[in-house]
Amino acid sequence: MKFFSNKDIAKLFRSIAAAYSVTGGNNFKIIAYNSAADSVEHATSELKDLWEDNKLDTVPGLGVSMRGYLDELFKTGRVKHFEELTEDIPPGMFEFLDLKNMGPKNAYKLAKEFNLKTIADLEKAAKAGKIRKLPGFGEKSEREILKSISEFKPQSTRQDLPSAFAVARRVIEHMKTSSACEKIEPLGSLRRMVATIGDVDIAVASKKPQQVINHFKTFREVARILGAGDMASSIILENGIQVDLKVQPLEAFGALLQHFTGSKYHNISLREFALKKGMSLSEHGIKYKGKLYKFPNEVSFYKFLGLDYIEPELREDNGEIEAAMHSAQGKSDGLPKLVELKDIKGDLHIHSDYPIEPSHDLGTSSQEVLVKRGKQLKYEYIGLSDHSPGVSNHTKTQIIELIKKRKDKIEHLKSSFKNIRILNLLEIDILASGELSVPPEGLNLLDGAIAGIHSNHNQDKATITKRLLTAISHPKVKVISHPTGRMLGQREGSDADWEIIFKACSKTNTYLEINAWPTRLDLPDTLVFKAKKFGVKFVTSTDSHDVRHMDNMNFALSVARRGWATKKDIINSLASIEFARVFEI
Repeated sequence: MKFFSNKDIAKLFRSIAAAYSVTGGNNFKIIAYNSAADSVEHATSELKDLWEDNKLDTVPGLGVSMRGYLDELFKTGRVKHFEELTEDIPPGMFEFLDLKNMGPKNAYKLAKEFNLKTIADLEKAAKAGKIRKLPGFGEKSEREILKSISEFKPQSTRQDLPSAFAVARRVIEHMKTSSACEKIEPLGSLRRMVATIGDVDIAVASKKPQQVINHFKTFREVARILGAGDMASSIILENGIQVDLKVQPLEAFGALLQHFTGSKYHNISLREFALKKGMSLSEHGIKYKGKLYKFPNEVSFYKFLGLDYIEPELREDNGEIEAAMHSAQGKSDGLPKLVELKDIKGDLHIHSDYPIEPSHDLGTSSQEVLVKRGKQLKYEYIGLSDHSPGVSNHTKTQIIELIKKRKDKIEHLKSSFKNIRILNLLEIDILASGELSVPPEGLNLLDGAIAGIHSNHNQDKATITKRLLTAISHPKVKVISHPTGRMLGQREGSDADWEIIFKACSKTNTYLEINAWPTRLDLPDTLVFKAKKFGVKFVTSTDSHDVRHMDNMNFALSVARRGWATKKDIINSLASIEFARVFEI
């Protein structure tokens, strides 16, 4: 029977939400299935494993009926109710949903009207000029469909960082149960915390490599063993991910870590640096004057080269080797002391289940539960930042009234919690016109606003830049959320004149968010690195839609660290009193 990965299940749930939207299903079901899909995509364990352990109820957003359908899926490989629901829907509709800006209703119309089954069929119909003749479409729609098809990329085999991190964690937990495993670390792009990951690589220090390799092959998720040698092995997991294991004695473990952490270009530059000193590098150590020197850790490895230790996130050949040399020499322009999780004093971007009738999805946890978790994380402040009320189905008066009621609730909440500052924030939309989705009277009821682009991401560079500048110039807007709007594996980030944006943020003290949501990790590390040079400050946020997501802060920090950010660059590393002064609340 087919193995159903979390991505398979998330796609299935999105298909069911789409099916309900074209068959007249109620809006609650559509929202529920889309929310469940989000939750499944970002689960830290495979749902199949949770099902086997009778723990599906630990996944947020999975109601009793959904858990029942998953039980049927895992037992039989199909769900009868889903098959009945989609029976009369042309299958092409579901394939078209992978195209940018293609909603269920338009996908259904196109598939049904022209009996289209594939994206290739759709492209052929568009090029023949058939789509423009369909009511509700026209020449512009036809051109946009062709553009979406030209930009369409088949599903990447790469995983988002949190998903790969979860896989590695499960493998590492398994390997630690072997007495032969002395030390264990991830390798490659995962150790460097790159936004997307290919294969998962693991390093183990051991005197008994064969025992380690045999234990590796017993991991419960193994689908196929690709190979096993004296010091290495590769497996394919049930979810299709390849995991490679490398073993080295403890005395040479540092060289193994350095060699296979990469990046490729960092290692090339490091080898050139070493050659100038008459040294050659390998996974076994450093050869110098005919002798091989071994290193149990990377600190001693880099020190032998005359360098300060370089954190894995910095190893991208971006000037880190020269900076490490300067650090070792005690110069002021050396490596930065990167921000750490222990530095973070609060999370400003958290969505609750408060019924504000938002423009986008509600959270699944109550405000009380979220604040309690903030206290458990030892935060000094927490921002409740639900999406603002939708502008398409509310008048300005209604929006203001909803914000007033929510403010009253938060004020009451503040009186119930001591030793943690609760911020009344909202994540508001920067509309296609450039206007903010909340009128001034509503904004004045807030401690501050987080503003972000949530629609029309494909506007031209000048328009996107203008939309962002409008928000940045508003005195109530403190943070720009997920600034590029990218969705990894789904949508490229919007094009903007980032130099102008950075200058504006620096001038107005508007902070750019580094968003931890697994498919965002936005602002990207390359732009964090550039923004720092303009004096821009950042906010690291989880964008939580469930209390469990609040544990994802380390992924926002991984992006910050890759961008060379220090504690001083991150506003939510400030203690509560100083933060309140800087945030102007």
